[in-house]
Amino acid sequence: MNSLERAAKRKLQAEKILDELQLIQKWNTVGNCFIVGAAAYDLIVTPDIDIETFCKVPNPQIIMSELALLTQNKNVIELKYRDYTSTDFNGHYFKLIYQSEGIDWNIDMWLFSNERSGALSRDLVQFMKDNLTEETRKAILEIKEALLELNEKYSSIFIYQAVLEYGVKHIDGFLAWTKNHNTTVPFHWQPNSIYANK
Repeated sequence: MNSLERAAKRKLQAEKILDELQLIQKWNTVGNCFIVGAAAYDLIVTPDIDIETFCKVPNPQIIMSELALLTQNKNVIELKYRDYTSTDFNGHYFKLIYQSEGIDWNIDMWLFSNERSGALSRDLVQFMKDNLTEETRKAILEIKEALLELNEKYSSIFIYQAVLEYGVKHIDGFLAWTKNHNTTVPFHWQPNSIYANK
C-alpha cells in the first residue's frame, strides 16, 4: 500500500467517525461548520480531524452540552474545552478523542465569531483542492510519513507551503527548507491567490 492508498483508507475512517458521532450536524446547529486541514485535503497521515465553525455570537456552552452527550459513546474517551479568545487564536477550542481499533483519533474543533479577522484554515480549503495534484499530494504525504519516522514535528501548514509554493518534493528538501523559513505556530500560510481579490 502506497502513501496515497494509506491516506484514502484514513479518509474513509475519518468519515465513518464523523458520521457515527454526527459532529458536522451538531456543529451546524450553532453555526456554519467546515471540515478543514488534512481531512479536507485527503492528506491524513496521523489520525486527526479538524473542524472550524463560525457564528454571529459564539456560545461555547450550547455546543458543549451537545458534545457532552457523546461521552456516552464507549469510543469517546476524552472531551476538553479551552477558551482561547484572549490569545492570537481568538476562539473557543474543543478537543475530542475517539478510540477505534486501538488508535486514538484526535478531533480538534474551533468555534469562531463571524467577525474574526486574519487567516483561517477554512480559507485554504478551496485553494488546496484546486492546486493539489497527484504528484504534490504524494510529496506531502511522503514528507509527513518521513517526519513521523524521524520523530520530527512540524505543523502540516509548513509542509503544504514548502511543496506548493516552493516546489519541495522530498524530506531532505523540506528539512533544508525549514532552516530558512518561519516554522513557528500560530502561523497561517496565506497564498497570494487566495487574498488577491479580497
